[in-house]
Amino acid sequence: MRKPAPWRAALNLGLILGMTLALTGPAGAARSPRLSEPARFAGAQRFAGGWAVPSIVEPDMLEFKKHEAKFVLHVEKNTVWQRFNEDRFSPGIRPGQWLITVTADKHGIGFAWCTANFVFVKNGTYGLGTAGHCAGALGNPVTAYVVPPPGSGKLPGIYAIGRFSLVRNNGIGDDFAMVTIDPQYNAWVNPTMPVWGGPQGVYRSDLPTVVKHFGHGVVIGTGGTPRAGLAPIWTARGGTAYAWYGASTPGDSGSGVEAVGAAGPDLAAGDLTHIVILDCNPRLSGRRKASAGGCPGEILPGMIAGTRMTKILQIANGWTLAQGSLVPL
Repeated sequence: MRKPAPWRAALNLGLILGMTLALTGPAGAARSPRLSEPARFAGAQRFAGGWAVPSIVEPDMLEFKKHEAKFVLHVEKNTVWQRFNEDRFSPGIRPGQWLITVTADKHGIGFAWCTANFVFVKNGTYGLGTAGHCAGALGNPVTAYVVPPPGSGKLPGIYAIGRFSLVRNNGIGDDFAMVTIDPQYNAWVNPTMPVWGGPQGVYRSDLPTVVKHFGHGVVIGTGGTPRAGLAPIWTARGGTAYAWYGASTPGDSGSGVEAVGAAGPDLAAGDLTHIVILDCNPRLSGRRKASAGGCPGEILPGMIAGTRMTKILQIANGWTLAQGSLVPL
């Protein structure tokens, strides 16, 4: 998928949209005349069903190269940043990991700032999920900011932890990528979510519930921030997508989302991929007189959306979800 927006445009979007943002629009609907100009939302991409903003921060490669040495020095050497890391980054390779990845595909070379979701296992190999639109071509290396586990003898820094082995980027409800972790980092893998703990299974109900995610969105999520919201929609896109009201900004893409267990453990709900600006469904046009052109569709403007865990496990055939501890570790 073409990555059109430089990081300044993504940051401007976060500032414009304010606190509750992860706006994006699904596929499958008529164009809305009121949102026909993509310039109204920096980074917005046209979908058949409206407008959407993948929740990703993507500086272009020239901008990255210009500031690369300064960026790495700031992340790895700055003492203020190191103290910040001690409070905000959990050790190991795990859900909520800050992914800082150079991508390469037919459109050229880019640079993506995203977040990892859950840990998976397949034949003794570990995988780490993220959003499909955060990935380049299969086999591309993936780097992440990692605080190594105590006793490893390694310092916090940017590590090349694996490669993309699976990429699905078909919009809301079908957006997921798998990073196969290099075996030398197996001892660093921790499947437990920061702050809350879990997951202890998969959320399969369609009932509204409280959800929570831990991501690295710009402004309100920088450094890794836990956020919660209310998810009333679980049946969008034929049951492959869900949506909730909460706070998100670009950079949160890929974050693991948990359903809060009212009387039991927290369960993996899915990933965070988009902030919905306008969702339309042309099949509703003419049947919903109050909704011109089938707008709004399944997901309301301003909601955050992602791919359900049940769909992710279908996409990642052969991989199983790794169970996290009940308490954060």
